[in-house]
Amino acid sequence: MALSLILHDLAALESEDETRFFEAIFQIAPEHWRLSAGATLLETGVSPSYLRDHLLRALPEPLRSMTQLLVTRVSADAAWNGLPTVGEQWLKDALAP
Repeated sequence: MALSLILHDLAALESEDETRFFEAIFQIAPEHWRLSAGATLLETGVSPSYLRDHLLRALPEPLRSMTQLLVTRVSADAAWNGLPTVGEQWLKDALAP
């Protein structure tokens, strides 16, 4: 499965809406890692545009336009620094052929 990165600004969301957002991630990608408050990595077979649409559908219509999202694939030549050991291992495993 491909590795995708979701950058998200959920500041406009209430806690219930944020919960729905992350439940939508869990539905589509049980294998995921929340890198930071605004970034989540996940393994999925769906395209970035499908994933974006799936996440937006989980939110109430009025909040969709106020929720910033960037969904992109992560390639095998990704580079990083300062990740916790467990996260670095998860990332290496996800990027392994």
